[in-house]
Amino acid sequence: MNHLISVGNGLELTEVVYEHTQVKKMLHYVNVWFLPFRWGANTYRGCEHDCVYCNARYTHEYLGLSTGDFAHKIIVKDNAAEALDKEFSREKWKKLTVNLATVTDPYQPGEKEFKITREVLKVFLKHHNPLILTTKSNLILRDLEILTEIAGTGFLNVNITLPTLNEDFRKKVEANVPTVEDRLKIIKILHEAGIIVGVTAIPLFPYISDNENDVEKLIKAVADAGADYVIVDVLNFRGEARDRVMKFLEDYNSNLTPKYEKLYKTRYCDKNYVKAIRKIVNKYVKKYKVDDYNKMYSHRKKQ
Repeated sequence: MNHLISVGNGLELTEVVYEHTQVKKMLHYVNVWFLPFRWGANTYRGCEHDCVYCNARYTHEYLGLSTGDFAHKIIVKDNAAEALDKEFSREKWKKLTVNLATVTDPYQPGEKEFKITREVLKVFLKHHNPLILTTKSNLILRDLEILTEIAGTGFLNVNITLPTLNEDFRKKVEANVPTVEDRLKIIKILHEAGIIVGVTAIPLFPYISDNENDVEKLIKAVADAGADYVIVDVLNFRGEARDRVMKFLEDYNSNLTPKYEKLYKTRYCDKNYVKAIRKIVNKYVKKYKVDDYNKMYSHRKKQ
């Protein structure tokens, strides 16, 4: 079953197609050694947020869809909670930490209507399964009561993505997400509820949002809001992200185009440039005491 809804992308109204589906499983293995989890789950495929820098669009290719449809054709997993409940109920499942979600925001606009993520949270609570939840949306506060109970009876680590304090720049690269002020409020409310909350300040844009003054202000702001830790990284490219960012730069500041071409010989930024940024970041996460990275992990660290 499909249906349409019109949403604003900051410039115009765009029709989003919701395609409803039934899934056999929710869990997938994540083989990335430095992440604090080995399992992920997604309540949706595709993401209406349509951020310029998004690196997840390539996942639509697995469904035989165009990466250009990633923000406009959203797959809604109607039976996500039921499928996850079955997986968590299996004897061989050892209650390992699961990240919700790995390639889409579980609180994108459609969630307000469909409530798939809300039902999935109830499954995490039922099984007391360790949960890491990543979002940019203040819709998460709708489920504060459930999240507080999960945190109180097991393990919950919420990550709020906030890559810049510059609201004008934010409107240009992530037009369909809550404001900077709103996300700082989310951090504060989660912290006051006793929930572990981290911030993923990703990505920093070279020569735009990564100067030392801006980095310090960002880290201080999230520290003041109550973040337990901050993870910062520089922009990188996967799939069509390069073309989208380079097109954005032509309109934003074409003088930066040759600088980016020099920095990005591969999908990753120049190592020496990144090293210098990380030195700055490390200084301020220590200064403002948002380096409690042990809180990223549940007590079951060996996963």
